[in-house]
Amino acid sequence: MKKRTAWISLIIVIALIAAVKIKMGSSAITVEFGKVIRGSIEEYIEEIGDLLLEEEIAVYSVSAGKILQVTKKAGETVKAGEVLARIDNSDLLLKIKALEAQKLVITAKFDEAKNPADDEDIRRLNAQVRSAEALYEELKRTADSNKVLYEAGALSLETYRNSLTNLAAAEAGLETAASSLKLAEKEISGNVRKQYEAQLSEINAGIEQLKLKSEDMIVRSPIDGTVMTAEIKEGNMVQAGTLLFDIGGSKGYYIECYVLAEDIAGIKPGTPVIIDNEDIGIMSIKGEIRKIHPKAESIMSDLGIEQKRIRVEIESDNLTEELRPGYEMNVKIITRSRKETLIIPEKAVFNYQGRDHVFVIENSKAKLRAIVKGIGNNDQVEILKGLEEGENIILSPDETLKEGIKIQSK
Repeated sequence: MKKRTAWISLIIVIALIAAVKIKMGSSAITVEFGKVIRGSIEEYIEEIGDLLLEEEIAVYSVSAGKILQVTKKAGETVKAGEVLARIDNSDLLLKIKALEAQKLVITAKFDEAKNPADDEDIRRLNAQVRSAEALYEELKRTADSNKVLYEAGALSLETYRNSLTNLAAAEAGLETAASSLKLAEKEISGNVRKQYEAQLSEINAGIEQLKLKSEDMIVRSPIDGTVMTAEIKEGNMVQAGTLLFDIGGSKGYYIECYVLAEDIAGIKPGTPVIIDNEDIGIMSIKGEIRKIHPKAESIMSDLGIEQKRIRVEIESDNLTEELRPGYEMNVKIITRSRKETLIIPEKAVFNYQGRDHVFVIENSKAKLRAIVKGIGNNDQVEILKGLEEGENIILSPDETLKEGIKIQSK
């Protein structure tokens, strides 16, 4: 009986010891840990930038009129001087013809005026004046009639304008004929000669001006590049100053972004930049700051907070032609960097009693360790003091983790 009781007692003791060991083993906390390593680290400012063309020119209409032809569409390449569209210039061409005809008449009369006229010339000039008067009266009646019809909606604007152009030419012809007759009746004087020369000079200037206006109605590309937008269609009526095309040049791209005014102190021309956009396959290409604009601008954040930001421009040799203006690019502006320094993951660091600390793993237990940080970013932190290369540290420690507690890795 005593022997049986002794065996039972021994079994109970063994069970208690096993339970204690199991309990002690189960008190270990499972954690994720990392190592203190030596390497390079960069401190940067992250912003979103817009991809813009180095050269982009808006093409506007310089005259009002109807679009007769559009020769280029959005997405098509163009050369400098290539025709993009044509605006109706028929009115200008008619005016040019009228002035050229007037010029011929005045030139002829000027030549005749240089020699004394005989009786036959006087009679002929009188006949020309009467003929010019009759033509003028007829065209005046036509123009007056066309005005009434146009205002009543029974006649097109083009037909009415043509009648006014013809009337103006007839009036000029009448004035020229009358002047020629008057001059023929007496010998040409120095003043008369100057009048003829002044008339011819004025007509030549008018013709050149109309030719320039007519040429402006042929819309041409100012640069080599690509048509980004085409705002018109054939048959559209446009006014002077209407946007017709937007031409993107072939000089490449740059990135524009806005940096908080308080962050700009660490940035200057030449500061390195890392550029990313995973959606379009841009991964960590290098660039640099090329320009910092002098004026801060008030910009509303996504959270509705007004911020003072400064515009900066970023250039890179790796922004290829396959990209498209308007893409958003993630940019990391490198403000400071270190090489061959101690680095740990940023998520290992926490504040305790006003100082930065980490938990170090020593003999499978958590050991609280104060540290001194250097530069850092969202992923890593430089360690200036408190840790040694190769030590294991606990990542993302929570409130349940206490110094001295037994731990095990995940």
